[in-house]
Amino acid sequence: MKKAVPVLAILLVASGCSLFDQFRQLRAFARCQFRLVSVEQVELAGIRIDGKKSVREFSVMDGVKLASATTGKSLPLNFILNIEVKNPNAELAAMNKLAWILLVDGLEMTRGEAGQRVDVAPNGSAPLPIGVSVDLREVLSGQSLDAMINLAFNMAGEGSHPTRITLKAKPSILVGGQPVDFPDFITVNTEYGGGEVRQ
Repeated sequence: MKKAVPVLAILLVASGCSLFDQFRQLRAFARCQFRLVSVEQVELAGIRIDGKKSVREFSVMDGVKLASATTGKSLPLNFILNIEVKNPNAELAAMNKLAWILLVDGLEMTRGEAGQRVDVAPNGSAPLPIGVSVDLREVLSGQSLDAMINLAFNMAGEGSHPTRITLKAKPSILVGGQPVDFPDFITVNTEYGGGEVRQ
């Protein structure tokens, strides 16, 4: 029985070191630099609108599909935010999960979680794609249909006016299968659309 004590002590120390390393990686991740690289695969009511300037460029079938969607109870907008995470630290940065809130022009659009683990090497960078789904009818309740469609085209980068995108993100690590959150939100502010991305 006495021989088991040193083994247990070693396991506890190893576990503590592993936990300490995870916290260091999470802290390093929170100190990373975040940049919106692009918004892609933008779909309005299931219709890809990347590269289109207006509904006039839709095919007849897409036009019929959109017309049908505009009379329904929801108007879904789906897209992917491509975030670049740059690690200026001399140690590995990592997280297991990212809770996020998306605001467009100061209005909260939706919130969600990115469940994939992300590791960023020291002085390196890594992509962080975030899939977003928004019901424009719910979020822009009371606004015109044109306003909803214009916002969709602005998110695709095809609108004439830049759209202010704010992503508030809170990374976490898993400890014993339970998430431990970083205490503060990381905020990424970007103007997107109008032909360019401005940080």
